[in-house]
Amino acid sequence: MTDERSRARAEWEAVAGGWRRWEPLFQSFTWPIALRMAAVTQLGDGKRVLDLGCGIGDPTLQVAVLVGPHGRVLGVDLSDDMIATAKERAAALGLAHVEFRAADVTTLDLSPGAFDAVLARWSVIYMRDVAATLTRVRAAIVPGGRIALTAWAPPETNPWITIPMAALGAVRPVPAPDPREPGIFHLSADGELAATLRAAGFHGVHQERVRLSQFARNPDEFWAMLADMGGGGPLAPFLVQLTPAERERAARGVAEGIAPFRTGDVFRIPAEAQLAWGEA
Repeated sequence: MTDERSRARAEWEAVAGGWRRWEPLFQSFTWPIALRMAAVTQLGDGKRVLDLGCGIGDPTLQVAVLVGPHGRVLGVDLSDDMIATAKERAAALGLAHVEFRAADVTTLDLSPGAFDAVLARWSVIYMRDVAATLTRVRAAIVPGGRIALTAWAPPETNPWITIPMAALGAVRPVPAPDPREPGIFHLSADGELAATLRAAGFHGVHQERVRLSQFARNPDEFWAMLADMGGGGPLAPFLVQLTPAERERAARGVAEGIAPFRTGDVFRIPAEAQLAWGEA
């Protein structure tokens, strides 16, 4: 594993416990993208599906319900701790046709034509050579099978993460994400994901944006979740460096930033994802 991938693995391992603790709120945030990915890949009974970068088992488990016991779903992720939680969740749901494996998706050994569909939700954005990985993945999909992958839309449409980043930046220097490099806003521009799929040899390619909404009962809950989950992983190295006083200042900044998104007695903070899909 390269140093870059080893660093990414360490970042996700550091926040795996937070993802476990905040599972219900994160699922309430991401369900629209899981449904759209399943729809555009035409998943149904008996399908064989590969989920690249499955984390704690999303959308792997939702997909496993859709394909039923005659289907098969394999979820792959860098983090052993994420995979451990995913396995627990599958066992609790009695989904015996789901397998989880801790592995690097960029070097994963894949058999030709082993899958009817591949999903990659917010995982390719952390890869250096996305087209090369997707070219390898295409060979593992049956002819006419489908792939769906996501990235985040540009920063201005994602206050759920840019507000915490700005609050952290007011306390300590936080480098602005470079969309040209692997990271949270990599491939965020309209059409970039679709172009990557075409470069990897997929056809019938489409791309759209999907609106999401991050729910929180109050600013303290929102900040606690983001801090515990490392802002999805990439903010973890900055959060662990904060002193208690700096953490309090950042929390106040987050509370001020999300104030416009109060709806009655709760908060609904906007987000947007990019979704692209195509055929092998």
